[in-house]
Amino acid sequence: MLLMTSTLYAQEQKSWLQLADEAYARQEYAKAGTLYYRIARSKGSKTPLSQLIKMTHSYQAIGYYKAAADICKEMTSRPDCPPAAHFTYGEVLRQLEQYEEAKKQYALFTTSNADSLTLKDIALQSCDSAVIWNQQGAPVSLKPLKELNTYGSEVVSGAVKKGLLVMSNGYRSMALNGGGQSHPAIDKRTEQPYYKAYVYQQYAGDNSNAYLEELVPQLLGKYDYHIGPVCLSSGEDTLYATINIQGRGVPVTSKGIVNGVRQLQLYQSVKKNGKWETPVLMPGINVDGYSASHAVLSSDGDILYFVSDRPGGLGQTDIWYTEKQPDGTWGAPINCGSQVNTVAAETFPTVNEEGILYFSSRGYAGMGGYDIYRVKGAKSSWEKPENMKLPFNSGADDMGLVLKRNGYEGYLASNRPGGMGKDDIYYFSDPNYFNRGTPGQEVTPVVKPGTPPGTGEQPVPVGKDHTAEEKTDRQKLEELKFLYDYNSASLLTESRRILDQVAAVLKRHPGWKIVVTSFADNRGSDQYNTDLSALRCYAVIDYLAGKGIDPKRLYYSNKGEKDPVNGCKDGVPCNEEEYKQNRRSELRVKW
Repeated sequence: MLLMTSTLYAQEQKSWLQLADEAYARQEYAKAGTLYYRIARSKGSKTPLSQLIKMTHSYQAIGYYKAAADICKEMTSRPDCPPAAHFTYGEVLRQLEQYEEAKKQYALFTTSNADSLTLKDIALQSCDSAVIWNQQGAPVSLKPLKELNTYGSEVVSGAVKKGLLVMSNGYRSMALNGGGQSHPAIDKRTEQPYYKAYVYQQYAGDNSNAYLEELVPQLLGKYDYHIGPVCLSSGEDTLYATINIQGRGVPVTSKGIVNGVRQLQLYQSVKKNGKWETPVLMPGINVDGYSASHAVLSSDGDILYFVSDRPGGLGQTDIWYTEKQPDGTWGAPINCGSQVNTVAAETFPTVNEEGILYFSSRGYAGMGGYDIYRVKGAKSSWEKPENMKLPFNSGADDMGLVLKRNGYEGYLASNRPGGMGKDDIYYFSDPNYFNRGTPGQEVTPVVKPGTPPGTGEQPVPVGKDHTAEEKTDRQKLEELKFLYDYNSASLLTESRRILDQVAAVLKRHPGWKIVVTSFADNRGSDQYNTDLSALRCYAVIDYLAGKGIDPKRLYYSNKGEKDPVNGCKDGVPCNEEEYKQNRRSELRVKW
């Protein structure tokens, strides 16, 4: 009887192992991790290292870093521990931001593989850099965007005229314009629903008039599996969508299940006469058996960057580019080169400034998983990538840094601890984003997507005779003052009404440039008031940009509590009306 029980037990264990290995081969990591855990619980210290390693990788893939660390600790305590386990343990500890302990594990990793040795050196540098960056602290704070985050995953993939492009797997049950799903299809790799693309419309800074809707469901709703990220051209008449390969099951051969990765493909759709045409696979960009994804356009729309694991790359996934041809088609893809791509993985490129690429990578010195980097250049010619450090990076995976068109508000996605779901969207507002370290720099041009950061120089006046109408319009604009409530950068109703008239004047004089100068009262610290006055500049600029004024014509000067219009200075008691007169924005015309 005892022998029969043991035999049945062995058969049951074999069945679990087969299921676990098959799930792991298909990259169904949530399922594989659960099955390997069942085996490990029953076998205890006798669990083979090969199964523990697969369980660790499964937990890493779905973001269970603490559980992965516990398994690594068990593996590295064994006398037969393979060297690779030390590297894996170091990676997990770094993702948990335990940098000193991670260094100890990396140091124990030995190999003759050149790429692996490169990654070891980078990992050790990463630990040292992360300690220093943590000591330096964060110049701005990140806030979770509660309006968009769910218990699933959300990522901002771009900014559009009225709001943000979002990819999410947490909205499928909502009754949006594409219809809700009570039981959405599940991606077995993560045990989460598949992603869909959405647009988050914003009409007010406080999101009081915001709403969420599925992005063109009549166009994208017919596709299965993952949809997103999505990129729109500057005119919002061409759409580039990342979509899982359609209509093919996981392949099986006579030897069993083949790796079940469902490749990603890039589709393009054009809007003609107000209607979107059927999306088509982009020829030359998509290669059979390999993925192409995460498309993003350069600011002029003539270069398309994307991610691929196709042959000819330098690592696991690389960033490639293709140039628009005279006939409107896209040329042969070219690798962005070793100044961007590494032996590891690069992903999620975004473009927020002309001549600048943002991307996430595991192949440079960083704080943990995927870190966000910023690099100057184009095509295959680049300077050295710059790690964005705190608060944009953490020990976890950070990706998809997107700036709004006003140039000072931005978003990124991260699975760092403390979030609501798997990947959460975080928001930041930084008036000194492009000139940090020189707050209050005189007359800094406003930056928008497609506009490089300015040097702080004033627009050069053009010598010409001006008409009586021009002189009158200039005088009226420069006499205007926009006041603010205490500790606020929100435009008052009266200010909005006047700015409507300002926009009309600027449209009559398309060659004019405007300098917005803003001030604060003397309550609060100098630095706080400098930043607050910058936000007031941006409030005026953002409003005018929304009225059709090109942001390249708009400059700002944030004066803080300098130049009060009355005697309200530090140590001088004033009434509220006197304070209010100093909380202002003014306009200067540069022609």
